[in-house]
Amino acid sequence: MVENIFEERGEIMRKNYFVRCSLRYGVYFLAALLLSYLLARITVRGNTVIGQAVDTMLSGAKVQFQEFIGLFVILTVIGFAASFFKSVLNSKFSIKVQTTYKKLVAKKLYRLEYKYFDANGSAAVINKMNADIAEIDMLLQETLSEICTCAVELITYAVYIGTLSWKLLLVMLITYPIVLAFTNYVAKKLTSLRKVFRQKTDSITEIAQDCVSGILVLRSFGAEDYFQGKLEEATEALVENEEKRTRVSNNAIIVRKVLQWLPNIICAVYAYVLVRQGNLSVGELLAFIIILEPFVGAFVGLPFCFVDARERMVCVKRVEQILNEKDEVSGTENAGVDKDIAISFTDVSFQYVENAKVLKGVSFAVKTGSSVAFVGESGGGKSTIFHILCGFYPVMSGKYALYGRTFTDWNVEAAREKMALVSQNVFLFPTSIRENVRYGNEQATDEDIVEACKNARIHDFIMSLPEGYDTIVGERGILLSGGERQRISIARAFLKNAPILLLDEPTSAVDVETEKLIQEAIDGLSKSRTCITIAHRLSTIRNVDTIMVLKDGLIVEQGSHEELLNSDGVYAGMYGKEAQ
Repeated sequence: MVENIFEERGEIMRKNYFVRCSLRYGVYFLAALLLSYLLARITVRGNTVIGQAVDTMLSGAKVQFQEFIGLFVILTVIGFAASFFKSVLNSKFSIKVQTTYKKLVAKKLYRLEYKYFDANGSAAVINKMNADIAEIDMLLQETLSEICTCAVELITYAVYIGTLSWKLLLVMLITYPIVLAFTNYVAKKLTSLRKVFRQKTDSITEIAQDCVSGILVLRSFGAEDYFQGKLEEATEALVENEEKRTRVSNNAIIVRKVLQWLPNIICAVYAYVLVRQGNLSVGELLAFIIILEPFVGAFVGLPFCFVDARERMVCVKRVEQILNEKDEVSGTENAGVDKDIAISFTDVSFQYVENAKVLKGVSFAVKTGSSVAFVGESGGGKSTIFHILCGFYPVMSGKYALYGRTFTDWNVEAAREKMALVSQNVFLFPTSIRENVRYGNEQATDEDIVEACKNARIHDFIMSLPEGYDTIVGERGILLSGGERQRISIARAFLKNAPILLLDEPTSAVDVETEKLIQEAIDGLSKSRTCITIAHRLSTIRNVDTIMVLKDGLIVEQGSHEELLNSDGVYAGMYGKEAQ
């Protein structure tokens, strides 16, 4: 039983990256905590001196004011120094934990399984990276520090009041269950509302992102009013949620003030009774009155600090969801064992959702240096094969081998270095042409970039631009035409110089003249490389070595262009329809 408890706690610790980051720099936090205790002890010491001085004066004895003032100066100087270093240590702790945590999240995003991004909208991921981590920063800098300070002050002041009168301390503590009960109720309400707030914020960000990214479609189809309505509806829901949260918070503030007065009133009355009974001196009463305010502040403030912490822990949990997602499967091998066969599938099956297989026992082999094309109807499994080739999705059954080595044994980054992808859906980053091409090889020189662009038949166009290679392409390359973007992606592939080329019909959406330029570039890129193509236009794959026809997740035909035409099967039918 005990062993199971320790195992469960160990598992929680392994999975809770926030706690691990906090413990890593806990020495700064502990030092700040010790300084908080020192500050509380200085307050107690000052109170004791004041109480003793008053009692001395009331007894008729003379008070040495020089010693009295001198001690207060020393306590004040120590207090200022402790407060300063406490602030520095808290800031250092917060910055180091936050920086390490951000690095973990950023690193994790690059290791996540590809299907995570399919299942989660980019808006939610962006909000977790920005807004949620900003809230975590507030948790570290303010809430956590305040909780520990309140806890230290509460214990220190309680011990001091107990030395004055344990009965007085007991009376004060009677009100504490009322404070706890109320704050627990408030915490539950606010935590629930904070979760809803984050979800609705994700929705608004997603709608706004869709509006910006799809502005061309929105305007061309006159859908602005529809999306504006969606945005207004989501915003109203968010405002309504925040109004509820504000009402709860405001009511909590009012009740907190009342709760702060409750122990004050009770203790003041009881202290008066103790003085009348001779159980408390006037000096002790004065010391108690002075310490009462900070004590009650910590006494009532600590539970409310936990309320803030519970609210902000919602953001921690959202970010922890990312950190606890599965990483891509990656082995350790960096080289193949068979130079003759570049890629092979053996009885490979795959499905995105249960009971809906996209590939059903597909088998084929691609010889090194050969060219292969996959054709077939939409949904037949062509793109899925590319996803598996790149390691975005693992096979569910069967075997996928790269250069004779099972893909799961490969280091996934080393495997992808063997491939260069040219897709019909080109993605360019909102930076310069030079930088977009350089992503193919970060070590490339400017001369290498120019050579790659010449091979991609895009150099002359780039030089005609006022800024040349320093021209900014805009978000997703929107400032360039489809053909220009395509040739830049081909230049990127040239620069990568990978032995396997994956072509996702890069000429499917361009004019005849541009298609000719792109085809020339691809012909040059394909030389001495293993080339695998997804083909939508059959006229572009006449010269490949092998054409594989996919239908309902199966390879139903394979052979050269002429062989398949002569067989008068599925491919011949597709080719005949395209020719009409």
